Amino acid sequence: MKKTLTSVLAIGASVGLLAACGNETDSGADEAVITVGTEATYPPFTYKEKGELMGYDIDVLNEAAERAGYKVEYEAMDFKGLVPALDAERIDMIANQMSITPEREEKYAFSDPYAVSGAQVIVGSDNNDIQGIDDLDGKVVGSTQGSVYAQMAEEAGAEVKFYKGANQVLQDLEVGRLDAALNDRLFILTELEKTGYDVKAVGDIFNTSEAGFMTRQDSDVLDKLNDALAEMKEDGTMKEIGEKYFGEDISQ
Repeated sequence: MKKTLTSVLAIGASVGLLAACGNETDSGADEAVITVGTEATYPPFTYKEKGELMGYDIDVLNEAAERAGYKVEYEAMDFKGLVPALDAERIDMIANQMSITPEREEKYAFSDPYAVSGAQVIVGSDNNDIQGIDDLDGKVVGSTQGSVYAQMAEEAGAEVKFYKGANQVLQDLEVGRLDAALNDRLFILTELEKTGYDVKAVGDIFNTSEAGFMTRQDSDVLDKLNDALAEMKEDGTMKEIGEKYFGEDISQ
């Protein structure tokens, strides 16, 4: 499977002309093409290493797309630009740990879940006042624009300050410009220590959520992708990808 994933990623990393127009198929080619927006700055889900796009979301989608008969072409952009790009039909899909929420499902369609996780609070290492989500009332919390974590922080009574990416949030948290941040427990589990910032996770995991590949409601690619995702869970491929990045199967 590693050889298959590598070859598909090499194909998907380039952005073709179709990405500009947002069509889901290329009538002049043998394979249908899906143009996919991703942040590419959110390890271990979607990121670049030595110029190569990789991550859990990328590996899962590349494998599922190959099985479903699709070619994937990626566009990297700020998180806040992903949904507008989907609305404007510049891309066909978002692969970026998009939580499946009732609000989003009113307007968009999702694949079957490929990741299950939850949220956790992050604070500076010397902060002992904030012990969890219930302590965020009146605090300043950093988040990327459009993230479900921003909504969670606001619901907890916090003032939200928006940033371009997770690293910028952690930088300001470390130097005291923020009181706290929220992020995925899987990000915290695998990446927080690697960042080197003087911060820590506190409190219990809350708001368990499922992530899916997000499309417009008129998309016709999800049926085949869902079949492929189910097959990957059944034959152990999804578990193998999860263990590669997290040391465990995070798909259920």
